[in-house]
Amino acid sequence: MEVQNEKALGAQAASAKNPNVKAVPAQWVRLALTLLVAAIISCGCVKAYPWFSAKVFNLTLAGADLHIKLLRLAILFPIWTLVCSWFSFGLPMVGDWLHRNRFRLGAAIILAAVVLNVSGSSMAVWNIWLGRNGTQDLVFGTPRPIRTDEYVVGTPLAFSQAYNNYGYFNGLFGDKPADMFIIKDAPAWFPTEVFRPFHWGYLLLGSSAGLAFYWSARLIVLFLSTYQFFLCVGSDKKPVSRPMAVFGASLITFAPLTQWWFAVNGLPEMLIAVFVSICCFDYMLQRQETWVRLLCGAVIMQCAGMFILTLYPAWQIPMGYILLGLIIAMVIRHWGKIRFKPVQIVGLVVIGLVFTALLGLALLKSADTIRAMMSTAYPGSRMSKGGGQSPLLMFSSLATLCLPFKDFYESAMLTGNNVEVAAFIDLCPLGMLFAVMNMIKRKKANFLDCYLIAFLVFMSVFAVVGFPAWLSKLTFMSSVTSSRTTVAIGVCNIILLIRCAREWCANHSVKAKAVVAVVYTVCAAVIAYMVFSPYLDVTMTISCAAAGFVLAAAVVSCDLKVGKIVATLATLVMAFSGLAINPVQYSSAPITDQPVVQQVRILQEHKPGVWVAEGGNCARLANLLVANGVKTFNALAVTPDLQGMKRLDPDGTWQRIYNRYAFISINIVDKPVEKPFKLSANDAYTITVTPEQLERLGVTYVLSTNDLNKRRFDGYRFVKIGETVSGETPYEVQRIN
Repeated sequence: MEVQNEKALGAQAASAKNPNVKAVPAQWVRLALTLLVAAIISCGCVKAYPWFSAKVFNLTLAGADLHIKLLRLAILFPIWTLVCSWFSFGLPMVGDWLHRNRFRLGAAIILAAVVLNVSGSSMAVWNIWLGRNGTQDLVFGTPRPIRTDEYVVGTPLAFSQAYNNYGYFNGLFGDKPADMFIIKDAPAWFPTEVFRPFHWGYLLLGSSAGLAFYWSARLIVLFLSTYQFFLCVGSDKKPVSRPMAVFGASLITFAPLTQWWFAVNGLPEMLIAVFVSICCFDYMLQRQETWVRLLCGAVIMQCAGMFILTLYPAWQIPMGYILLGLIIAMVIRHWGKIRFKPVQIVGLVVIGLVFTALLGLALLKSADTIRAMMSTAYPGSRMSKGGGQSPLLMFSSLATLCLPFKDFYESAMLTGNNVEVAAFIDLCPLGMLFAVMNMIKRKKANFLDCYLIAFLVFMSVFAVVGFPAWLSKLTFMSSVTSSRTTVAIGVCNIILLIRCAREWCANHSVKAKAVVAVVYTVCAAVIAYMVFSPYLDVTMTISCAAAGFVLAAAVVSCDLKVGKIVATLATLVMAFSGLAINPVQYSSAPITDQPVVQQVRILQEHKPGVWVAEGGNCARLANLLVANGVKTFNALAVTPDLQGMKRLDPDGTWQRIYNRYAFISINIVDKPVEKPFKLSANDAYTITVTPEQLERLGVTYVLSTNDLNKRRFDGYRFVKIGETVSGETPYEVQRIN
């Protein structure tokens, strides 16, 4: 007390000496010091980042331009400001501030990403393929060559829509306009696009800014919706705390599986649709106001459309089971209090009719596309009976934390690549054990916990043992392969974990919690080493064990004072691994500013025609041409052009090969070959053609890695019409009179 009085007297004396000077509040001094320290650390990180990149990603960075250094500083500064503020103001105060302002902060981050023009695309691989600097405009991380579905398909197709006025069908693909909406979910001006809000950036802002919005908005909305979901879905007796909700959101958002699949097959949209719809449904049942219920109903219908239009049954069907259980649980929670006024019922019916009409428009527009896709050789209609998965895979997910830093290769029990082996870090089986022990302790079963446990057993049996064909069809699991059960199993485990941890912790001692964390860490690390060896060496196993212990400690300490600190540390562990998967890329120059494509565009504008890419990497390069508005015959066959292929195969002899979603390679020869179509993968084939057959297909130009003008062809020649750029030379197909 005496010290405080002395400080007060000192401040009064200072004011008395200079009455025009007001005392600066202590909190502003702390804030200024926080910003200063954050700025110093950020500058140091920018300086050290090339060394970090070489050590962690094995990627040597060329001297970065000033704008890239400034971008790194702009991204790191708010992150370090947040970290420093924890020490300056304390975790509780900062946490409360973040919670109150979470939606404003989320919107600010999305706006900043759009303004700074950064995305998570691996498009820099185009620079590598075309002999240019692969690190140009790379802010953080490393481009991922394995993500061809993103930078060769998804992003180029979205960019191609700018040259198609964002129409429903795009005529730049071969002879048959490609359906851009129902198969590859590219942005399109169409009423049903209301169910794809993350495409709106393309429609309103253009390709580059639209890409930045697409990546940032999905990441932020996924995190915020998952956080809100865990706050909503907690036990009535022991609701989920904010730190645990943040930790749960990081387990979903920054999961290896989520990030490796982030740009394809609509996984973020699927998760967002489930979490947001459940939060809105719970809120709708709580509140009685008509406008609230109608607004919630409209959001739920938008989520339903978003979920349906992901069009990936292998994930949708298992996630649909989880969604069903959550809906029933919300009804049970509010049972006896659910009352709807007639005007509310009428309003919800109208919303449902609008939803049905919007989906019906898309289904009618794409009816031919859907029929064609269902009758293809690939992907066609799938018939899966499950089985074949090792049960150890459900306990080895810790190993996938290493995937951003070391590419996966075959292990004793696994084949595939980083994408295929990625999983949710779900701390299995802790969630299930907590749920069972809680029910035993309170001597009362809980519907949602029982449902999720039963579902986990159901999915595990399907993945490991398999179902008879009749049961697989009856349960709709015939469209789900064993490897695709990982999503639903991981999400289910995480829901149980976050939902049940606090109640379990309240009933057990600190010693018991420590034992659980240690036992889980040891068992999970040993199983991960068994499953992933020799990919996982001893050093990496120890690193995984350390990370696993931090994650487990965050769960078992959630009711302790130290719980906030441990949960924050665990969130940082997940964020570090998850955000390292996709790069931070500035601008879209690797797609839009390639010199070889710019030359082709000039030639196309001068004398329009149909192009093919021929030679090395031609199937992928064809998509780059389409992304820049160049009509290209061998661009991705979203749906097969059976009628057009009759010009080469009138009897349909080779239809089994080209009747598929596929990348198309072109090989030019001087004489017709016996087997013009050759399948190289489930989604790729090569057409071997003569110049005469190219003319038959309507092709007028060729972009090739081969020296075609020196080769002799019967009645035809290839005239060089431009310079050789990045190993690619443009030719015109001409008939010799």
